[in-house]
Amino acid sequence: MFSLRMALNSIFREIWLNVISMLSIGAVLFILFSVVIAVYNVEKLTATLPEKLSVMVFLREDTRRDEARALESAIKSENIVKSVNFISKEKALQDMKGFFKNEKFALSGLGENPLFDTIDVRLKGAGSSAKGVNAFIEKLKGMSAVDDVEYGGALVESVYSLKNGLRVFGLTTGSIFALSVIFICYSTVRVLFYRHEEEIEIYKLLGATKGFIRSPFFIEGSIIGIMGGAIGMCFFLAISRYVFGKLFTEFPLFSMIYVPDRSFYILPVMGFVLGLGGAVIALGRLKY
Repeated sequence: MFSLRMALNSIFREIWLNVISMLSIGAVLFILFSVVIAVYNVEKLTATLPEKLSVMVFLREDTRRDEARALESAIKSENIVKSVNFISKEKALQDMKGFFKNEKFALSGLGENPLFDTIDVRLKGAGSSAKGVNAFIEKLKGMSAVDDVEYGGALVESVYSLKNGLRVFGLTTGSIFALSVIFICYSTVRVLFYRHEEEIEIYKLLGATKGFIRSPFFIEGSIIGIMGGAIGMCFFLAISRYVFGKLFTEFPLFSMIYVPDRSFYILPVMGFVLGLGGAVIALGRLKY
């Protein structure tokens, strides 16, 4: 209790220095958490992207129905495949006529059925990598009964490239911001230590141990980190609700952004760990 009281007294005595440190830590942790959420959402998107896109396999005109069924079974046996649906060219033409039923002029010049038998392939999301999907597409193109394969390969490649880039960016910025928080707490605790140098000398003369002298500064670093994390959490809640509300209204695509429930509560915990780490480093480098 004595150490806690000493830490609180020190915080209120140097209130502006500590408030600036807390606000700085809050801003840094807010940015760090925003980057983490961005990386998380891209990871979540890429995990489900393959199953959201169809692979359309167009069969050659001379493909017999028994060959088509054999090809369908072969595709279905692939581990990456979730479902397979054979669409005959007659069914495709019927669907097209139904789609253009109010615009008959669009089909007025249509002679014989120009469409192909196709197989609509849906892929599994979990465990499907860009490399695995591309290998599967190439395998389909090499089958004798297949005339062509259509798939959003460019989109998949772009999203996976974005994911890898964000991973590197997140790791780099995360490390920089974490070190920034540690440095802020390190500098703050170091300044406070020197401002209490006379008191510390008195404690040493009275026989106080290093642990007794250090403990208020450890507590102070932890409190500064926790409060900085709480401020960062408030920043995120306030800004995200306003920004997301605007984005969801103007751009429905952004409604896919997902923030895990109560995940922002980790910010005070991160602040505590980094703040305590900064205090430990600061006091560990002092000779007294």
